[in-house]
Amino acid sequence: MNIVVSANNNKEIFVLPVVPTDIEIHIPQNNEEFQTINSGTLNLIGDVGLRTLSISSIFPTHQYKWLKAGSNSNGWEYVEFLNRWRKAKVPIRIVITRKDGSEVLNMACTIESFIYGLTRNEDIRYTLDLKEYKFVKVV
Repeated sequence: MNIVVSANNNKEIFVLPVVPTDIEIHIPQNNEEFQTINSGTLNLIGDVGLRTLSISSIFPTHQYKWLKAGSNSNGWEYVEFLNRWRKAKVPIRIVITRKDGSEVLNMACTIESFIYGLTRNEDIRYTLDLKEYKFVKVV
């Protein structure tokens, strides 16, 4: 599996060097419950909500032979990328593909939370929480 993150229509692109073993995509449903006089509680099916994704892994600061092809061993460049685009208030795009190249997810998103810290060997441990971003078309 590969995860590619890009910003500003592919102006900047990076490949995650270490793909986490488990990836969960949360797709909420905006259902609404209400009380009736005769039927009790009813549940109205609402629209699908914004998808969310949380990724926890490491950005390496050393060259390892097991890093994903096309990735970088300078973990601070990943941190700077995420902080720069977050500060610019520009959505990023995450694309997750299987080994055969088929897409699992291709989603514009906002960075909801970015937590990072150093491991004992000075690699950068992080958790990145993303939420789907829908572009608004003004007609």
